[in-house]
Amino acid sequence: MLTIAWAGPVLAQQYQQLTDVPTVYIETENGQNITSKEEYIMCTFTMVDGTDTLRLENTQIRGRGNSSWWNSDKKPYRVKFDKKQTLLGEDFAKAKSWTLLANHGDKTMIRNALTYQLGRFIGMKFCPAAKFIDLYLNGKYRGTYQISDQVQVHKKRVEVDEDNGWLLEVANENSREEPYITSTRYGIMYNIKNPDDELLTMDKRIAIGQWLEAFEKAVASDDYRDPEKGYRAYIDETDFINWYVGAELTGNIDALYSIYMYKEADEQKMHFGPLWDLDLGYDNSSEKSLLRQMEAYLGLWNRPFEKILQRLWLDPWFAKACNDRLTALVEAGLQQHLIASIDSLRGAIWQTQAQNFKVWPINQQVYDWEKHKYHNDYDSYISDLKAFVNTHIPYLQEAFAQKLSATGITPAKTTEKNSSTLYDLQGRKVQQPNKKGIYIQNRQIITKQ
Repeated sequence: MLTIAWAGPVLAQQYQQLTDVPTVYIETENGQNITSKEEYIMCTFTMVDGTDTLRLENTQIRGRGNSSWWNSDKKPYRVKFDKKQTLLGEDFAKAKSWTLLANHGDKTMIRNALTYQLGRFIGMKFCPAAKFIDLYLNGKYRGTYQISDQVQVHKKRVEVDEDNGWLLEVANENSREEPYITSTRYGIMYNIKNPDDELLTMDKRIAIGQWLEAFEKAVASDDYRDPEKGYRAYIDETDFINWYVGAELTGNIDALYSIYMYKEADEQKMHFGPLWDLDLGYDNSSEKSLLRQMEAYLGLWNRPFEKILQRLWLDPWFAKACNDRLTALVEAGLQQHLIASIDSLRGAIWQTQAQNFKVWPINQQVYDWEKHKYHNDYDSYISDLKAFVNTHIPYLQEAFAQKLSATGITPAKTTEKNSSTLYDLQGRKVQQPNKKGIYIQNRQIITKQ
């Protein structure tokens, strides 16, 4: 349930719900434009959800994101309330800080929300929650947005000690933020997200740097395969494998620039997650020439963290752990779960997406005609997403098995022969296709005449 502040008859007339998702009205102080992703400005926040109206004064808003902030006309935002709010239900965080994701580069607008559901299926400890909304900013309709958890140290988010626990983010030249540390061995930038500036003493910063150097030294050492002397002494094995397999399942070009790591200050092993920033995931990148190379470390990702993964894939334990985890997820119904989640999210966003594309007609635009697909209707983009899921999972099974074989271990045979499995363009498995049409088999388009 939302925390309700009585809005009174004037607000009830002024603020209306546009579609079947909540409508949020944000009015900045004196109608100011939001021009910075560092400096907050004051605003009011009003959410209309059915018969409930939540109005919050003394709210702050700023921009957020990196390329999505600088390169997109439809901007993402971060809002901060003066008191903690439960915006997504009692099972999720009650917090001051929230994100408003624009999902502007994703013609389905559900890739981020889908990935949060993937993370829950995998068993990741923190998976952001999400709710679609219609957003009005200073009286102007701005389209479909997604309210989501902020990745931060907080109860029901990243649960480590707020004063001393560590939350790090792998960064690059465009996303680095003070304070950050650059490792000496692999040259990886790590943003220090927690402890925050006021609590980050020099001793704490030194301790973080020493741990990172020790971890990377263990990766590079001759004993890197040793569970006690090598890299495994520094990572929560379950968390790391879950994060990596999840990243591969999304086919996200930006996966290695979206790594979050966290642990208690006195804890030896680092945890990984959540999966984050999936606008370019699921075959939605203009870098399609890189995508096939990136998957399953077959080329690889051309990102700083790749050097670590390159080393890890030479370890039979890592190769087997990835292969075993993917196999277990597939046998638990991973593919069916993702397709069902796509259908559910499609239903949730159906009315609002139609309004969004009236003001942001990116569904009728392509960045590169040779690399991007263009459709006349929303469901065709949904079909593309399903097709990727249905072809990518069998591909990863094969790719992981090949990587495992390269270490000298023979993979166990899967229970289903991928070569005989056909899917229609809606992502549904077809047992005996007897109608003319287009189908997908082993990542290839099959035409039945």
